[in-house]
Amino acid sequence: MTDKNGKHPGIQLDINAVKLADITGDMTPIAEGAGKTLGAVPTFLHRLCLLIFGDWYTERICRDMKKRAQAEHDCEAIRQGALTLFSGQNATEAPRQIATPAQAARRHLEETGTDNLIACAAEAAHILANPPPSASRPDEDAPSSQASRLSETFVNRWKNEAQSVSEHQLRHLWGAILAREITAPGSVSLKTLERLKVVSREDAEAFTALCDYVLDNDCYLAPTVFARSPDGGIQSRTRYPLKRLDVLDDLGLIHAPSALALNERRLVPENGAIWLDYGPFTFCLKSGKDILLSMNLLKPAGKEICRIIRQISLKKAERLARLMLACDEFRETHAIAIYGKTGKKQSDGRQELALKTVIDRESAPCPAGDEPPA
Repeated sequence: MTDKNGKHPGIQLDINAVKLADITGDMTPIAEGAGKTLGAVPTFLHRLCLLIFGDWYTERICRDMKKRAQAEHDCEAIRQGALTLFSGQNATEAPRQIATPAQAARRHLEETGTDNLIACAAEAAHILANPPPSASRPDEDAPSSQASRLSETFVNRWKNEAQSVSEHQLRHLWGAILAREITAPGSVSLKTLERLKVVSREDAEAFTALCDYVLDNDCYLAPTVFARSPDGGIQSRTRYPLKRLDVLDDLGLIHAPSALALNERRLVPENGAIWLDYGPFTFCLKSGKDILLSMNLLKPAGKEICRIIRQISLKKAERLARLMLACDEFRETHAIAIYGKTGKKQSDGRQELALKTVIDRESAPCPAGDEPPA
């Protein structure tokens, strides 16, 4: 959750005090610099700070601890009369040096870069401290590299680019990328990180919206699926990023639909049913014959980012099922059952599923003006 300024209410950013995160509950505030010891900082947050800020982080904490210790010593000396609060002498301030325009510009760039870096790191800390619920976690089929170590080259590239990220949406994206790489090293390639350099806020928002239409982890429903719907108004209520598909293609995230790139995927029934993965859920369609569905592939970078940023809820799954039933490809499909992945394996090695709900054709039409959940 964010406030009206687009910030997490539980996160404070203060470069001078190194306040990267102020997490409520049983988590100790991170590196507040007000007498907190290194041992009181949660291990993974402390490692995150060391990873991003290195010796600067440690030295800042030590300086802040010394300042607090000196302040407490002076306060006690004043109470005992051993130290006078005001000496009565006229203190003189050293004249301030006027910075040249070049020095001022360089200082501004350094302060802005540090501010951006801390903000992105704070987003990563927030995600690590508050993992998403099971219904919105990245797909379990995402590559896991727990045995590998976090690449120092990746961290250096991330730090270099994060200093230029000023918008909240992009800070959250870069924070999510770092958090994912910390928990599962190797999930994000350097090539993907390179592509993210030129992703704008509008591009990130468009791709996030597109992720709600990704099935089987590697392809998305083409806009022609909705365009051919008998309900002419359904397309206007999908939030489908039609206008930015070509841009997302140029960024190397998707294969945009075209006369050459349109992929007609054949869905073959298995024992009279078709199964489609949808993040932490699985759709089951009863069908007596094959279904040709217009779908387009995500590019490798798009698949990596999609696994990290998309948050699929049961409400989103229900809405997509309704949209699909209203399309021409599913005219002979009477209902879509939505199963949740339990995380357990059956004896045959398949994922164990639990039935969540069934969307039938009678309940499929969306009310006029209805919009998908954020």
